[in-house]
Amino acid sequence: MIVRFEDRPAEFDPSAIDLLLDTELKADDALTAAGAGRIDGNDVGAYEYELYFVGDDADVMWKILEPVFADAPVPWTQVELHRGRDDPSPRVLTPKEPA
Repeated sequence: MIVRFEDRPAEFDPSAIDLLLDTELKADDALTAAGAGRIDGNDVGAYEYELYFVGDDADVMWKILEPVFADAPVPWTQVELHRGRDDPSPRVLTPKEPA
């Protein structure tokens, strides 16, 4: 699973990474406590920040992580739910627009 934070068209603000540290730790703690997975790393690009999570069931993992990221100081922009590492067509989620 990949949780993506994008800041387009401007370059990603690196200070956002520091703001997200507590959220990353909470996400890892929630997955670990549920026995559903763990954080597997991150990646910083010019226009985005990505968090990688591994576990047996991406749907279960997102049910656990969604409330954690709903309270994040930086809004997530996309989530990829992969069925294994080599999934060529992950399910892609985007935040719901307010009504």
